[in-house]
Amino acid sequence: MPLRRVMATSWPPIILTTVFTLALLLHYDVGLLGLVVYALYLALGVSLPGVLAWRLLLSSLHDEDRAPTWLEDLSLGTIFGFGIQLPVYLIGVWIGFPLLMVLLPIAAIMVSALPLGRRTWSLPTANVDVRAAWALALTTMYGLAWLGRKVFGLRPLDQPTGIDETFHHALISEIAHRFPPQIPFLLDTRLDYHWFVHAQIATSDHATGLGPITMLREVMPSVSMGLAVLGLGAVALRLTGRPFAAAAAPALLVAGAYQLMGPHYHLYLFYEPFLSRRFVSPMQPYGVVMSMPALMLILEVLRPDRRAGRLTWLALALSLFALSGAKATFMPVFLCGAVAAWLLILVFARRVDRTLSGLAVLLVVVNVFAQYVLFGGQSGGLAFDPFVTTRSALNHDNVDKTALSMVVMTLVLLTGWLLYGVGAFGILKAGLWRDPRAMWLAFSVPAGIGVAFLFFRSGLSQLWFQRTVAEMVVLLSAWGLSLLVPTFTRRQGAVYAGVAAGTGLAALALATFSASRRKLATDATLVSLVATVLFPIAVVIVFAVVGRLLERRTDARGVTPWSASALCVFAVLGLGSMNVYSLAYDTITQRVQSQPKYRALWAAGGVPAAEYVERHSGVDDIVATNVHCQKPRPSRCDNRNFWVSAWSERRIVIEGWGYTAETNQNYVKGQANASIPPPDPERLKVNDAAFKDPSKQTISALFRAYDPSWLFVSKAYAANLEGLAALDGSMLTKKFENDNYVVYAINSSH
Repeated sequence: MPLRRVMATSWPPIILTTVFTLALLLHYDVGLLGLVVYALYLALGVSLPGVLAWRLLLSSLHDEDRAPTWLEDLSLGTIFGFGIQLPVYLIGVWIGFPLLMVLLPIAAIMVSALPLGRRTWSLPTANVDVRAAWALALTTMYGLAWLGRKVFGLRPLDQPTGIDETFHHALISEIAHRFPPQIPFLLDTRLDYHWFVHAQIATSDHATGLGPITMLREVMPSVSMGLAVLGLGAVALRLTGRPFAAAAAPALLVAGAYQLMGPHYHLYLFYEPFLSRRFVSPMQPYGVVMSMPALMLILEVLRPDRRAGRLTWLALALSLFALSGAKATFMPVFLCGAVAAWLLILVFARRVDRTLSGLAVLLVVVNVFAQYVLFGGQSGGLAFDPFVTTRSALNHDNVDKTALSMVVMTLVLLTGWLLYGVGAFGILKAGLWRDPRAMWLAFSVPAGIGVAFLFFRSGLSQLWFQRTVAEMVVLLSAWGLSLLVPTFTRRQGAVYAGVAAGTGLAALALATFSASRRKLATDATLVSLVATVLFPIAVVIVFAVVGRLLERRTDARGVTPWSASALCVFAVLGLGSMNVYSLAYDTITQRVQSQPKYRALWAAGGVPAAEYVERHSGVDDIVATNVHCQKPRPSRCDNRNFWVSAWSERRIVIEGWGYTAETNQNYVKGQANASIPPPDPERLKVNDAAFKDPSKQTISALFRAYDPSWLFVSKAYAANLEGLAALDGSMLTKKFENDNYVVYAINSSH
């Protein structure tokens, strides 16, 4: 194939993005061999069976005039592959053979050799507009570059681990060896959590040996970034048929949140764009990724011009179940949108929409499954507390809570969360608001935003609902934008892009000025908040006037090539590009970033001691430890201690008790959950007696109650080391010791 023809295909952006990703991860110390093995695992173990199953279930779509593209099949099929791999892996863990998942690629190869498989692979598949492919590649590389500078570069793999990371590591260690899973650091406590991503990382670790830390910090965020961009592009392309929308939706999602507090203002708590420091928290990005097939299929079954077949509904059901344990916030939001759209049609059209009825029933079933099978029927401590998010945001910015500041901050949050949805004006202008797809998307958004304003959960976790609807906001916007500008010339495109770029630069300049002023004036923060709300309005007014003037100009055919509405929408959407400019400037100038300090969570020698237990014990062995609080002998115990279970990969009688449903249910307003006492004080008493007052009686009591096989002793925490040593050879057998830790095996015969 001539080079010119190759350059006109999607191969160059694919190759460039792949090389960029590899170079980035290699730069941040991920090993080349590990990356190659992971790439083979992803291609053969996930993509191959996933794409085959996706094409097989949705073969009817390939018979239409607008056949799916390779982008849709490859991105959504790969994500679907994660979903079908999970139950196979869990069955393998249950029967003691985690690598049972290798049956999937073997089965995919065997099916591909059959007539059914050959027909499935030969289904007509459309090409992707090369301009859209380049746009998706650039968006992906920008997102990865952001992760490199803002996350990977500030948290090298050789740095100490953090509290949340040990929590996720502990869950990965649990699901790597045992099913059904439990909370590993609090024995016999059910795992009421969205743990599918931890199972996925455990699967990857079994297949590649990359290790949980590398997967959590760098590999999984990078994979999630790429699949989120490609998946959302595929959904937008399927919804609109416009390559422009496929490029616009991911770009809007990744660009970041608009604000005028300063170019380096920390967004991760309240504005919370898709890209933030919390991106490395594995559940949300993985949930966004896993939501893409479900999102595309819901929009497909709601299409008003065709009736979805049974296999499409089956694919939707499988996608929803795969999403249900990835991130808990998606299911109720999807259900609220379906019920609201159903009611609207019932009230105003006076008919029962059968498709929405079926969708609502399916979503109820999946919600019930998630709530009672995965999460044990617990609410997670979600409590009604209107505008606690607004009050917390004001506290964060040191602004006095007055009626004015409450209103302003509420508007600021709404502006930051919904600004990227202004393109939805095109849907209203085109009269498509009656489309069931538009109604479902439009009603899902306020459901997520409403929870963020009306409820409270420890750690401001109500904000995850707001983050959940971000992809729907940008999807509505890209759809409406494609309707506002159904076609445009290169000149028009250049003008629209220039307008968006110009408003982004203006926002960056204003934010920079605001940041400098905030250092000098105490009231500047409130002024910056007001400006954040008013500046988009000013932009609309200016470009509405400019657009009206341009609309008076006509071409040779007497047709005006300009749209004031489109000009205003592009101008407002361009405000978020300030973050792109800021990252580029900081990278070029090598602006020094404040290096976060991660203190060691345990004394030297802790990992070797825990790894000794892992190597010399059975997967069902139970460990007792005297390590509970974050610090030895604290004035107030921080209950978020998980590292012993993480590195030993064993269940602990009681280590920490933070982040559990029992702890969250004991929440007291004004008290941090990290300081809540243990939900079972008697367990802690029996456990600690074996360390503080070791004797035949105390160790036997511990053994009878919880059947531990090992004592993991930290010399820094409360323990009678001489008393324990005196029992060596009778009740206990010392197996390991270093400067800070001792490991004993409990002799059950005594």
